[in-house]
Amino acid sequence: MKSTAVISTLVSILSIETSAFVPQLNSIQQQQSTQLYAKGFGTPPPEPRQKSAAQIEREQKSSKYDEIAATGGQEYRIFVRQFGSDDKSWLPVGSIAVPRGAQVADAVFAGETALKDAIVRAYPRLKGMETEFEYGFNLKVYPDDPVQIAIKGQGATQGPSIGGWISNLLSPVDTSGVAPPPIKED
Repeated sequence: MKSTAVISTLVSILSIETSAFVPQLNSIQQQQSTQLYAKGFGTPPPEPRQKSAAQIEREQKSSKYDEIAATGGQEYRIFVRQFGSDDKSWLPVGSIAVPRGAQVADAVFAGETALKDAIVRAYPRLKGMETEFEYGFNLKVYPDDPVQIAIKGQGATQGPSIGGWISNLLSPVDTSGVAPPPIKED
């Protein structure tokens, strides 16, 4: 009797151990199908937009700026503030290239209406104060220099001057490749 009990216990243990290696029949497998729609190489790209008149004008002015800067003109940073404000209240509004011998203030005030529009676009809080703008500038290569106020109608003197000669003599621009002006012989 003892032997039959031991055998039946052994058979039941072996049957439990072998069921661990048999795959389960009650597992459910799901298969999802995805539908792929081929669209080819995509939709054709939209045609590029035509340049507006203002964009063409900006590109022309940009190329003129580059041309003046490349030929030895001075580059200045332009600033604006409300008239009579503190010296620390200058706001940068852009840069300008001026040919040698030309006045920066004249160049600033020549494009004053476009400059005012750009200032109001960049600084909306200045809208309505356009008549109170005061412009200033400093050399782009020396950004730490103090800002000089641009005065309207401050023209250059006519003819050669000692100050102009000294300025040309001490200028950091290399003019060795520039041909000298023609000399008229009497």
